[in-house]
Amino acid sequence: MLLIFYSSLFSYMLFFSVCIAPIINLTLDKKNSSKLLRKIFPRNFIYGLTLSLLVILSSIYLENKLSLIVSSIILLLYIINLFVLIPKINLEADKSIKNKGYSKKFKIFHLFSVLIYLIQMILSLSMIFRVVVY
Repeated sequence: MLLIFYSSLFSYMLFFSVCIAPIINLTLDKKNSSKLLRKIFPRNFIYGLTLSLLVILSSIYLENKLSLIVSSIILLLYIINLFVLIPKINLEADKSIKNKGYSKKFKIFHLFSVLIYLIQMILSLSMIFRVVVY
């Protein structure tokens, strides 16, 4: 059960990172890509948050403390991205429309969001290996 949930988390995050986000940025102009990304990223994080919650519940059921800790960290990181970073990124992006370029704050918030996403992917992948090996 844990293998399925962690694999689902990792695979959807990888697909989104490799396929969806780059195609949006390469295909659409700045204004339209911004509109689409503002709709799709919150849903992306809600989906990951939901999967993380399922992993937490499964970890509790299976009495797997390591998985409970890792999945709780993943959930917390989704909460940070969804409720803290996205609003800040959007606010800075709105300011950048007027200035014709992304601000330093935007770049920092965006980088932090990407790093969090990468950490979540690494945690999910590490738990896939952990579940398979043990």
